[in-house]
Amino acid sequence: EELQTNLENRVTERTEQLRATVEVGQEANSIRESGELITRVVNLISERLGYYYAAIFRVDTTSRWAELIDATGSVGKTLKAQNHRLEIGGRSMVGNAISKREARIALDVGSEPVRFDNPLLPQTRSEIALPLIVGDRVIGAMDVQSTQEAAFDQENINTLQGMANQVAIALENARLFIEKYDASNGKE
Repeated sequence: EELQTNLENRVTERTEQLRATVEVGQEANSIRESGELITRVVNLISERLGYYYAAIFRVDTTSRWAELIDATGSVGKTLKAQNHRLEIGGRSMVGNAISKREARIALDVGSEPVRFDNPLLPQTRSEIALPLIVGDRVIGAMDVQSTQEAAFDQENINTLQGMANQVAIALENARLFIEKYDASNGKE
C-alpha cells in the first residue's frame, strides 16, 4: 500500500512537471514581449512546481554581468529594485552556469563552494542554475531554489532544462522581432 501511494505521488508530481513545461512552451510561443514572458515563467515554476524562488538573468552588453530580469515574490521585487546582478564566472552558481555553459546543482547549499548566499533567501537548502543557450551563445541563466535539501533529481533537472531551453529561444525570438521592427521603422 505504501509503495502504491509512493508511485501515485511520483506520477502526480511528474504529470504536474509536464503540464508546467507545456504551459511554458505555450507562453513562449504566444508572447512577443520578453518581460511579460519572463514574469509568467518564473511564477509558473514557483507556483506549479512548488519551488521557493525562481529567477531569470540576462547577460549584459559587456558580457561581464548576469543582470536579473525577473524573480518571484517580494524578494524578486526587492532585487529588481536594487538592479541585482552577478558577475559571470564569479562566485555564484548563476555566473558559473553561464561561464561554463552547463547546469550548476547544489543539493545542499551549505556545502557548495561557488554560490552567492543571498541574505534575502535564508530558507534555501538546494539550488540549480541553468544556462540559457541559443545556438553557440549563452544569453543568460535560470535560477531555481528550494527549501528542501536534494530537491533536484534527474527528472526535475530535465524538466527545468527543457523550460530554460524554451525561454532562451523565446527571448532570442523577441530580440529578433524587436530588431526587425526597429530596422523596418528606421527605413520608413
